[in-house]
Amino acid sequence: MRGARVVRLARIAPLAASLWRVAPNWLRGAVTWTINSKVLVGVSGALLNDENQVLLLRHRFHNTRIWGLPGGWLSRGETVYDCWRREVKEELALELSVEAVLCHRAFRHTLEFYLLGRIRGGQLRIDPVEILEARFFSPDDLPPMESFSQGVVRQAYRQLKGERTADTGKGSGQSKSVASRDNGNKNTLAEGDDGADGGIGEGDALHA
Repeated sequence: MRGARVVRLARIAPLAASLWRVAPNWLRGAVTWTINSKVLVGVSGALLNDENQVLLLRHRFHNTRIWGLPGGWLSRGETVYDCWRREVKEELALELSVEAVLCHRAFRHTLEFYLLGRIRGGQLRIDPVEILEARFFSPDDLPPMESFSQGVVRQAYRQLKGERTADTGKGSGQSKSVASRDNGNKNTLAEGDDGADGGIGEGDALHA
């Protein structure tokens, strides 16, 4: 059955391709949008202050007994960097620079990116509609968190440690920070853990 179907499709493929090539962009876009699955894209990450403390939140609409990373959902036309900057500004009144892409993971209809960033301006002021509490934590004194989020934070500090080692000339092979290309190439992404549960191991979250 499958072989016969392939043969039939192969026969009509040249005509379909010819029609597709001359179709207007709006029609091709509409067809592509209709026949493909829709995916939500989430962006969050480890946001650090000058003391290398990480900013964590208790979200009103999540489990309020655990702490999470700042972030939100990608809007149409945004890059993942733009999304994170917008969400942090809206929810926390802070400006940030993106330093690295830490990892990503995928679910059935969701793709999540996790970034490393630095606070560059603003004064912390939470949006009370979505955020219950925001606090800075040192890496050795983290509050209750989901295991994957803890893994993202650990990966962020491993990245920082590697950068400090490289700066002193004792290390090599550390990936380049994306800070210098924050407004340049937006397509360089990292491989990461695609599981729904568990934290990030040493090899799961790869640098950008």
